[in-house]
Amino acid sequence: MARKYVRFNYFEVKLVPAKEAFKKQIAEVEREDITFSSADLWDMTEFLNFLDSNKENFDTSVLLGDERGELEPGSIIYTEKYKTYGFQLSKLVDTNIPSKKKIGKIKEEIMLEDDEFIGHFVTIIYDDVHKVVMVQSNLYGLSTIQIEQYLTEMRLKFLDEKGYEDDEILAVRLTPILDHTKLKSALQADYYRKLRIKGSDISLDSALDGDSLISDARRTLFKMQGVNIEITVSLGVAEKTASLDEAAVREVLSEFQNIPADQRPKIELTMKEDEEAPIEVINLIEPRMTDRISVEIEPRKTIGHEFLHGKMLEKYITRRSDIRRVLGIV
Repeated sequence: MARKYVRFNYFEVKLVPAKEAFKKQIAEVEREDITFSSADLWDMTEFLNFLDSNKENFDTSVLLGDERGELEPGSIIYTEKYKTYGFQLSKLVDTNIPSKKKIGKIKEEIMLEDDEFIGHFVTIIYDDVHKVVMVQSNLYGLSTIQIEQYLTEMRLKFLDEKGYEDDEILAVRLTPILDHTKLKSALQADYYRKLRIKGSDISLDSALDGDSLISDARRTLFKMQGVNIEITVSLGVAEKTASLDEAAVREVLSEFQNIPADQRPKIELTMKEDEEAPIEVINLIEPRMTDRISVEIEPRKTIGHEFLHGKMLEKYITRRSDIRRVLGIV
């Protein structure tokens, strides 16, 4: 049995004007900051109930570029006690298919029929009370952008099936839930594994004085007449209880805290809150709310959706107070 950690990321599900959504998608490539003029939370209840009731005769497959997404048949799980829906999305792939291999033997291609694909899966949990989703992070599954595209297309198919009409075409956007109290937990952590600072002559401008790592970075950038700088300090291969100098790291974090929000460099911290805690990576500019659950998996087995859903739901019900705090829900 091998232990595996599975991460879930928290998002609000919003509906935004499609024109603005497309504009933002282009801006992200150009690294501009675009905000939506209007966005409403999407109540997914009727949509998910419809899909569950019509799983036998409603096509849930959507073309996503060269790949295809689909709601895994029979995967919707409603938990009345907590008012949550769990479901699984699959990414169907028919290119770059891996091969089977035995040690010392020639590889063997996996032959697929015309209607067969390699499937990669993502479990999602939707909280009907707070309009929040938890999305499994899977390197091989649908990306966040693909999930947004999939839900947008499926919502339009649902509206058409029901005879509903929007005043304008809306797109689904998953907005990360940010928890800025993570800076406080970072200051109180016991073990720091890696510190990464990325900044420019603008973001580091207010840190010219002092003798911390941020100040040194600003002076180095100024001295070399550069525009951008990146510094990474890490342990490399070390014992799980090894740490960078705690006082020095906390000095950097304290200085970061005192810099105006619009002038802060990007700081990414890899840390452990205590000896038993898992290693966590925090982006202090956008400290996204995430949770990790540990599961044991046998060789040549996959983690079942129902099992993963149950484990994450157990975790989530202990986190609802944090969700209410971060979102300002009374």
